[in-house]
Amino acid sequence: MKVLAILSLIVALMAPLPAQAQDCGWDQSSGWVARENRHVGNADWASDVPFRLSADYSRRKNLPRVEGYFDATSIGCGQSAKLTIVGPQQADIYIYRIGYYQGKGARLIAHIKSAQSFTASSKTPPGAYIAKLKSAGRASTFIPIVIRSQSQKSDITFVSSVLTWQAYNQWGGASIYKGANGKSDTKSSQVSFDRPYDGDGTGQFRYMEQPLVTMIEQLGLDTSYMTDVDLDKGPVINSGSLVFGGHSEFWTQSMRSTVENAVASGINLLIFGGNTAYARTELTGRELIGRIPFRDINNPESLLIGSQYFALGIKKDLESQNRWPFSVLGNNAIIKGIYGYEADTAMGTRGPGVEILARATISPTEKGWVAMSTYYTGASGATVLNMGTNGWVCAMQNRCPWGHSFDAYAQSQVRLVTAAVLKAAKSGNWRVAQIEIPTRP
Repeated sequence: MKVLAILSLIVALMAPLPAQAQDCGWDQSSGWVARENRHVGNADWASDVPFRLSADYSRRKNLPRVEGYFDATSIGCGQSAKLTIVGPQQADIYIYRIGYYQGKGARLIAHIKSAQSFTASSKTPPGAYIAKLKSAGRASTFIPIVIRSQSQKSDITFVSSVLTWQAYNQWGGASIYKGANGKSDTKSSQVSFDRPYDGDGTGQFRYMEQPLVTMIEQLGLDTSYMTDVDLDKGPVINSGSLVFGGHSEFWTQSMRSTVENAVASGINLLIFGGNTAYARTELTGRELIGRIPFRDINNPESLLIGSQYFALGIKKDLESQNRWPFSVLGNNAIIKGIYGYEADTAMGTRGPGVEILARATISPTEKGWVAMSTYYTGASGATVLNMGTNGWVCAMQNRCPWGHSFDAYAQSQVRLVTAAVLKAAKSGNWRVAQIEIPTRP
């Protein structure tokens, strides 16, 4: 990496007091997300940054860009993040908060020139943020960062899956999966957060998480934001539900324990993805090291989730079982092509008894197992819902990899079901699961 300039970007108050002793003046009382989204948004926030998928090898073309990365994946009140710029000596930084904002999708918080600082205040509420880097004569890119909430009760805690983004990140040549030649035999056993993300700079955020975040904010759920790096530290979860997006494959053991303890304490686990918690990894400082399936150490993800990853490279229709939340689609509804690229099942697994909310219309493997969306009620009363496909969130705005596309009707179906789950998370009204696949020791 040719790091030609380092800018200091302060994305929080710079007073020397510890974070817990500070007050950034954020509106965090009930209904704050709805009030935040009454602000005027900026429809052109991404107009000069073409959408690109992560691990997009076209980024290796010799095109001048301005790129960068923060030295933290999230920050709280009183904390700062240093920005490293790759490319030019100077760049303009535009800070956007992702939300609904009357359908515009983001709000411009600040415009910082060169090495100026940005101070958090009531104008920088918690949330998912992206910084846009601009420099004359170069293509613009984004950098994601989360501003964490101060301690308060919320409807949900949204977890941004940066560990998975980094594992697939090809910037500089190698990811956990492939090397610079695009082949697995040159892959790396560890990767660093000290580099930009590939694609458009946002990792997998714009297609595996942003559509869900936009709906969460549109519905006005009071939300605590964090990344899985934060979850690795074993934080107190002060909300009714933990929410994951379309692709959260890489988990540390500490993350897994934190989520298990949360469910055991009555906190719901809502997964709008597939292949979740499949790979155990280690996080040491800014390095992500190793990948081993949890099932290979006798701790399959199905013990927590109720189902687990089983099929790669599929594209199958979903057949509703006429049960909530799919009942909002009407009787015998089918969502075309929604199971895939990776999908989950409860068949042939270990774990708690589950209810099948929906399943694939055709068996995708010679074993006769089918992709499915599952649901169970834990001993604590917690709801655990797994959509079972990493095509779910990206289908909401038809921004999926793998060549999968969804028409307007399928997109609306996915959004209706997603909204039904989120509304339950806001109201706290959950039904008890009707077990069809019994406990599998």
